[in-house]
Amino acid sequence: MKLVKILPDKIQIRTDDAEFANARLNDLISVSDGEVELVTMITAITDNDVETQMDDNVIIEELKQPSLKVIECSILGSVIDGEFKQQIDRYPSTDVEIKKISQTALYFMLAPDKKENIFEIGTYAGYGTRARIDGNKFYQRHSCIVGNTGCGKSETVTKIIEETAKLPGTNLVIFDIHGEYSQLSYVDSIKMGEVPFPIWMLGFADMATNVLKVKEDSTVVMSALRKAYYEQCPNGNEGKPIYFHFEKMMEFIKGLNDEYIDTGETYKSGEKAGQPKYIKGDLNGKLSGIVNAMETVYTDRRLSFIFAHKGQLYLKMFLERIMGGDKPVKNIDLSGIPHDIAVLIIGAITKLIYNIQIMQKDAGPITLVCDEAHVYIPTDFQLTAAQRRMIEIFENIAKEGRKFGITLFVASQRPSELNKTIMAQCANYIVMKLNNENDKSMIKGMMPAGSADAIETTTMFSPGDCLVVGDACAIPLKIHVELAKERPQSKTIDFWTEWGKERDSVDYAACLEEYLEN
Repeated sequence: MKLVKILPDKIQIRTDDAEFANARLNDLISVSDGEVELVTMITAITDNDVETQMDDNVIIEELKQPSLKVIECSILGSVIDGEFKQQIDRYPSTDVEIKKISQTALYFMLAPDKKENIFEIGTYAGYGTRARIDGNKFYQRHSCIVGNTGCGKSETVTKIIEETAKLPGTNLVIFDIHGEYSQLSYVDSIKMGEVPFPIWMLGFADMATNVLKVKEDSTVVMSALRKAYYEQCPNGNEGKPIYFHFEKMMEFIKGLNDEYIDTGETYKSGEKAGQPKYIKGDLNGKLSGIVNAMETVYTDRRLSFIFAHKGQLYLKMFLERIMGGDKPVKNIDLSGIPHDIAVLIIGAITKLIYNIQIMQKDAGPITLVCDEAHVYIPTDFQLTAAQRRMIEIFENIAKEGRKFGITLFVASQRPSELNKTIMAQCANYIVMKLNNENDKSMIKGMMPAGSADAIETTTMFSPGDCLVVGDACAIPLKIHVELAKERPQSKTIDFWTEWGKERDSVDYAACLEEYLEN
């Protein structure tokens, strides 16, 4: 056996040793020269036997000999003082001892006696050793979980949240796009649509550009809306959640659109003799479009919850519920409201939490769990100015939030569509089954060199399998994630099985009526 090549992230071994006759991809290999011990993972095996013209006796003799193999391995880290570390201070010489790492050896490398600040999520595949996550390192910096739909992301997120919720001071806020986490017993479910979110809590600027769809270069309309806003809020701030009455604003705009101004003169003759003269106001007839837009959103039954009559005091009550409360996890359930409004509410709540967190002295830490994050934290391609403003708050948290005790735990099935700044700031990646090459390339670009090769293996993962790469997990090795005691409301429908049953009758007319009404 001989170490024939060593690079910063890879090694190459040539061997005819029978011990390695059964070497398999993803096996862990120890490479040690007595002073330095590297932990590596097999990523390629090549049989270098060359077929030549031989008589039958020579062929039989050759078949009795072990095959000559070249084994390529990615370097995962090193063993320092008997414990595995994802760091390499020195490299070994080429005069080394090379051996497979056994289950027992891996167990002791992962320092099982160190139990502080850790939680378990499953077992390492092929080794049976418990997979442990350092809670401090996982939440101190941002983390990300990615994988195809149906790969078990929601189950894995639930397992992590369930373990975290056991701590008495846990404070997590989940943005739940599909309503998967609402029924968990340790969760305070805040279901938007049933819980009011008054339109003024979005802030005047976001209300105008994102709800009423007013273009920022529409100076006439924006001027009128600002006039209506400052009529109610003379000391207002357009970017902050300051109370205004939407119906009064709408009536004010209607008044400007229909305005006639008394000139102070009267008609001298004719049918109107003696009557005062009026002329059209400056905005008369120029605001019909925004009047229609305001009436449309105001009468939309799906949006009735944003027109609830709640004053400024409601903001304090809402904030206390999402940042305080008696449950460790607050779940913002957005499954029952229109998608475009859900995105705005996520942005408004995130901005509120971030700014309040900054204002506090010695604030307790809080983590935002961003489910389906690519929907509202997309990459920068073709974003409007209003969308750009919303994403900036997440970027600020990614870059500065750690200093103020606020971090992100991002989940997505399309990492290639996620905001690059946020992805780059993540210190821990949970990678589940990935098939799309763009997604795999995106993740590999974020990985340490030795871990990047392991991403290719995720294509063959089963639901519930993952790699955890980063500071929080000792070694980037395939993990079978355990199911949480309480499961999320996320399931894969067995189409073939369901189609094998007789179809139930459905009142499509009633469904259609409900759809048209809502």
